[in-house]
Amino acid sequence: MDFQARLEALTHQLRPWSPLWSRSILQGWPDSGAAYPEDWLAYARSLDEAGERRLDQGALAGAPPPALSALLGALQELTALPWHPGHHALTVAETQGLSAKKTHELERVLALLAPRTHSIQEAVDIGGGMGHLARLCARTFGWTFHSIDRDAALQDKGRRWLTKTRPAGGDTLCFIQASVEDGPQPQLDSLFSGRDRASIGLHTCGPLALTHLRKSQGAGLVLNIGCCYDKLEIPRDYPVSRVGSAHPLPFTPHALALTTRGRHHKTEEAFARMKQVYAWRFAFDLLSRRHFPERGFVRAGDAPRALYAGRFAIYARDRLARLGLDPGMTDAALNAFEVSVRAETRDLLLCHLLRDRFARALEVVLLLDRALLLEESGFHVELLQIFDPSLSPRNLALIASRSA
Repeated sequence: MDFQARLEALTHQLRPWSPLWSRSILQGWPDSGAAYPEDWLAYARSLDEAGERRLDQGALAGAPPPALSALLGALQELTALPWHPGHHALTVAETQGLSAKKTHELERVLALLAPRTHSIQEAVDIGGGMGHLARLCARTFGWTFHSIDRDAALQDKGRRWLTKTRPAGGDTLCFIQASVEDGPQPQLDSLFSGRDRASIGLHTCGPLALTHLRKSQGAGLVLNIGCCYDKLEIPRDYPVSRVGSAHPLPFTPHALALTTRGRHHKTEEAFARMKQVYAWRFAFDLLSRRHFPERGFVRAGDAPRALYAGRFAIYARDRLARLGLDPGMTDAALNAFEVSVRAETRDLLLCHLLRDRFARALEVVLLLDRALLLEESGFHVELLQIFDPSLSPRNLALIASRSA
């Protein structure tokens, strides 16, 4: 893939729409809603329940505005990345106690690594937890493996797991309790250096992914799967490549949070639950703005799921009590208020459904920037889809190699 051309094309499509994706709809309401083209909103308002769900999945029902259709088509084409096929089947004994998600991820990672192991003798994994990936790689590929994590309790569980499942030949797996950080770490850095070394970071959180890539400049094979992009800091963590610096996008904390929402595989039940949560949150925001304008934007916070299943008044009472607020309204008045603002809360929902269409593209921009950083360091780089997004939405893997 020509990462530079793909990055330039994506930024060309995204930059004109930065007023939509770079700000919070709810915190900036109603001005944030005014940034959406009126024909987009008119189209979204015309959708029935099935049409809304299709929009949430990235599809357009009926007769959408040409500009919206063209934009979504371009973004879908530019974010269509190749899949790595196949999986490395694990036995029942190897996956005992693991979730379906973890088993799926391990089988896919092992399949991705298998054809790239010919020159690798040792490996290191950051954020390795209980060492499941390290254990399976050591046994499957015969690697000497160092699993690094700062959580001693998780590593102790991993050692006990090894004791119960140790094969006759033993394991070449070592747990190291440490935090991987930027800058020199003499006790760790040698583990990341050598053409016969693989350096792995599975779901490296926020800036840890970049730390991993920088630590691994001397490795022969690098596999990185990032997550939690909302924990990045701008401009420290984006852009990081020379090409990315020449074509930057105006990422904000709100845009970074949006990159984690690229999910197109909600069940019907999950979509209905999302709509209900949004309805109560949006109505509560409008209520607080009307009765407590001096407070500005009020964070309602996450509420127990059961509160979203009842009447609005039950949810509102709980949130008001948590915030120490009292609008002096009866339950009947609170419920009546929610009914009165349904047209506006639906507009908020529709703006969110439209804004979410930028999520995957923004995520891919961050990863293209990282791919270019690795290319600029002399690696051969691939950016692949590896996990089923219905199980593991952050499913994009950077894999970089050097010739032995």
